[in-house]
Amino acid sequence: MRKEITFVITASLFLLAYALDYFAGKLSLSIISPIAFLNQGYFGLYPMTFVAVMIRSVAIMLSVTLILSVMERQYFVKLGISAFLTFIAEIYAFQQLATNATTTPLLWTLAISYGGALLIIPMIVYIFMGIGDLLIPHKNTVSLPKIETASTDSSILNPKS
Repeated sequence: MRKEITFVITASLFLLAYALDYFAGKLSLSIISPIAFLNQGYFGLYPMTFVAVMIRSVAIMLSVTLILSVMERQYFVKLGISAFLTFIAEIYAFQQLATNATTTPLLWTLAISYGGALLIIPMIVYIFMGIGDLLIPHKNTVSLPKIETASTDSSILNPKS
């Protein structure tokens, strides 16, 4: 049930970011790093665009964690995948902005970068859950002691008198 709710929230955030971008209009900026967009001056000039980028970043982070939630109880694997995706998102964004490439629009490039940075939050959760999983065994792996029943020679066909 939680996965379905997370999916609906993520899709709603993507739609909200799209609507905000539509109402904010076309944006033509020339920035060289994703960090430059976090300057208060850009927030003052483009508040709706700034909010749309942040909402899209949260939606990207939620979509990655939703996809990783398919793997049950493999927290260190999830941690490794999240770290790899964070690294790839950051170097992709810096490469796109440094070369003025137009593979993805500027707002998506910024959202990918910030979404990758937001993956640090689930990475911290995966660390603690992985350690907890190592220290506390899973319910299904605990073996219960066998209950021995009294052995009698009686049966339905041969009742003991």
